[in-house]
Amino acid sequence: MKTITASGIVLAGFASLATATTATAEELAIAIHVEPSHAMFKVGERLKENIEEQTDGEFSITLLGTEVGGERDHLEGASYGEYAIALGGSMPMTLYAEEFAAADLPFVYGSNEEAREVYSGETGDLINEQLIANGNMRLVGLSARNPRNLTSNFPVNTPEDVEEVRMRVPEIAPWIQIWEEIGALPSPIAWPEVYTSLQTGVIEMQENPVDLIHAGKIYEVQSHINRTEHVYSFFHWLMNEEFYQGLSDENREIILGAIEEATTWGNEMVADGQADLLEQLEELGMTVVDPDVDAFRSAAEPAIRDIADSYHPSVREYVLSLVE
Repeated sequence: MKTITASGIVLAGFASLATATTATAEELAIAIHVEPSHAMFKVGERLKENIEEQTDGEFSITLLGTEVGGERDHLEGASYGEYAIALGGSMPMTLYAEEFAAADLPFVYGSNEEAREVYSGETGDLINEQLIANGNMRLVGLSARNPRNLTSNFPVNTPEDVEEVRMRVPEIAPWIQIWEEIGALPSPIAWPEVYTSLQTGVIEMQENPVDLIHAGKIYEVQSHINRTEHVYSFFHWLMNEEFYQGLSDENREIILGAIEEATTWGNEMVADGQADLLEQLEELGMTVVDPDVDAFRSAAEPAIRDIADSYHPSVREYVLSLVE
């Protein structure tokens, strides 16, 4: 049997994972690019428990983290069959299905449910066709992330409050274009440098989910958290296509069911955690502001329409229906 060694861990090749012929448990590797304390690693731990229990030990799950690389390394490993399943953030959509990468477009969606529609029905089938054709992986689960909010040292109520203000955003071209349209001066600074950049005045604002605002101690250098909730996005659970096709009908049903249960459990954990973190940020001295989000959406609309032109027609139609 072919084996692959990663950081001292011997992993069974994916082809044999689906066709166990002995009583020995087959090793199934799941690559998760976040730290063990992260909510998504906890979802992975629950998934491991579910699969091992529900297959009566036929599969033995190994969870691999950053010791075998970052997000792109994990996605490439799943594409090649080194890992049966890998977790991705926004990267798998931008790498393998770019014309469908609309779920995290700022100021379009009002909830995770609206953003999730991008992956449903016929469009969802088309997304998987692209992921399989370009990445040899299929999307088998989505995990909701906390929405992104804007932090500042003064209350932000309308787009006028961010005009000509230097703010940090990730290096994602559509996000930069939208904030420029609104009137801000977006600057793509690496996350590890954000705290110091705020402290020294290189930037005056930044935007992130509450978990990163808390973990990054942004409350020490920013006084306000403005609940723009402008991005609703997901973590993507992707399965190697040969592994998926090689599973028996019974095991495929078990594993897909285990993923659905674990991600549903994780979504509830993330949602509950957001309320707790907002309360903690208030206790740490931050003032929570509820801006006029509709005004921001109106200001962003020209850029959103321009960006939507590059999407697949089914996605473009849905995005435009939400900004009309």
